[in-house]
Amino acid sequence: MARVPRKWIIGDGCLFHVTWQCHNKSWLLKHRWAKSLYYQLLLCYKKKYEIVFYSYAFMDNHIHLSGKLKSLEQLSGFFRVVNSTFAKAINQRMGRFGQVIRDRFKSPCLETEKDLIQEMIYHDLNEVRAGKVFHPQNNEFSSYAHYAYGKPDPLLTDPEIYLQLGKTQEERQMAYRGMVEEILRTAPRKKEGRYTEAYFIRDPLWVVKKYEDLKRFRCEQRWFNRQAISNPTSRPPR
Repeated sequence: MARVPRKWIIGDGCLFHVTWQCHNKSWLLKHRWAKSLYYQLLLCYKKKYEIVFYSYAFMDNHIHLSGKLKSLEQLSGFFRVVNSTFAKAINQRMGRFGQVIRDRFKSPCLETEKDLIQEMIYHDLNEVRAGKVFHPQNNEFSSYAHYAYGKPDPLLTDPEIYLQLGKTQEERQMAYRGMVEEILRTAPRKKEGRYTEAYFIRDPLWVVKKYEDLKRFRCEQRWFNRQAISNPTSRPPR
């Protein structure tokens, strides 16, 4: 299937969920130093590219990040720099050659912050679902400790949806822990494929509309490609 242009999925000022996987699903992130290195790269370049991060979770062969971009160009530039720098460092440290990151990063678009809190919890529970830890508090490289216990984390900015959980920091932390504990009690292993496999995340009606727009964009692009062959001056219909 042809690759969908990122500009058809996400745009300037959007909320995003970024994920990428190591090449061949290799465990190139299994070492603490590798996760720490990637964290430091995110921290180093986020201000330059005006990226705001709300949550993260680093697994042994993939990562999850949520946040807000100022412009699509800056988001692409940010991950181009961060991921290429990370790949070079991994190859040098491990004495290996070749590809480190499997493919271009995925970046589903979120409609509003209402779905963001659920995605943050999804990130926190990644290692629980994978059977790596029994509780997200045991995962060093995730945003859980920040939102559940107030651990300072310079990478993160508290989203408005989190600030609405309580009037004080303690109330917000208690509310967030309660939400996580409820999922741990009722459905700790449930997977949410929409956070990694879908292009758009949130209200079903909004998602349907976005997919309809995407289908229309694809049809217009195919029309333009056919016309360009027979008549280079043609333009797709509006």
